[in-house]
Amino acid sequence: MNQRMKEKILQTKREMILEEISPIFEAEGPSSVKMADLSERLGISVGALYKLFPSKEALFYAYTEYQIHRFHETLLRECEGLSRPEACLERFAALKIETLHAKRHALEDLILGDPLFFFKMNIRRQNPATPIAEYLAEQFRRLDRERPLREKDFLRLAYLYNGQITGAIEFCFLYDRPFREPKHDAKELLALFLQGVVQ
Repeated sequence: MNQRMKEKILQTKREMILEEISPIFEAEGPSSVKMADLSERLGISVGALYKLFPSKEALFYAYTEYQIHRFHETLLRECEGLSRPEACLERFAALKIETLHAKRHALEDLILGDPLFFFKMNIRRQNPATPIAEYLAEQFRRLDRERPLREKDFLRLAYLYNGQITGAIEFCFLYDRPFREPKHDAKELLALFLQGVVQ
């Protein structure tokens, strides 16, 4: 069997495991589950699990990357029929609110265990969220053609917009303020953001 085929099989196994552990992490939090418990629930040996993920930290990173890739695929699928860039930007915000709310337990666990988790992940590895930022940048580029924006660095706008939404979600989590409705909140967050960037 050639190397390319072996890598493909390993990648498929990793993805199958990540799909199976996602509900466990989201219900119980990653730090409360030991590798031995996971292997037992998955029906594989601990050695086989460590062969695919050499440490629990590696498994955390892989889980997070997997979720980011799934988010990106969902975003593209849900924005496929949307013609206006504002609608795509709103859908991104609503989807992020929905996703982080659904995965709150897993994310809180990762962040409380290591507040710099996402920063370190992006520095150590190729940032898995880059395609999402590039997609948002393209929406701001399209929006600029319709109504000029003050900022012409569209990738910078993408990161700032993402940061605003993350901050709003963090505020709701920390102060136990529920979102009214993701679509409504997304529209409001985009309007607030655009107040500062539309000329």
